[in-house]
Amino acid sequence: MSATLFALALFACSDDGTECQRLATPIQTYESRAQCDAGLDAALDTEAARKAEAPTVYAQCLTSRQMASIGSGTIDLTRVNGARFASAGY
Repeated sequence: MSATLFALALFACSDDGTECQRLATPIQTYESRAQCDAGLDAALDTEAARKAEAPTVYAQCLTSRQMASIGSGTIDLTRVNGARFASAGY
């Protein structure tokens, strides 16, 4: 079993994903990327995602190392190495 944990986080972003803010929602953690990926659609169907004031909301599975590296403030999700994400436009 891998020691890497995956976190599912929601981001309110510009359409192209270059200007994003992490939504203040609890971060779900998973033991595998597959488990995390399985939760992407459900995360996008939450009230927090629907009420976000942004053209696009991304749900993204990140390793614990990636989460630590993004910090706070505005981030460019297109520059997060190896990240896969799902989006919903509201």
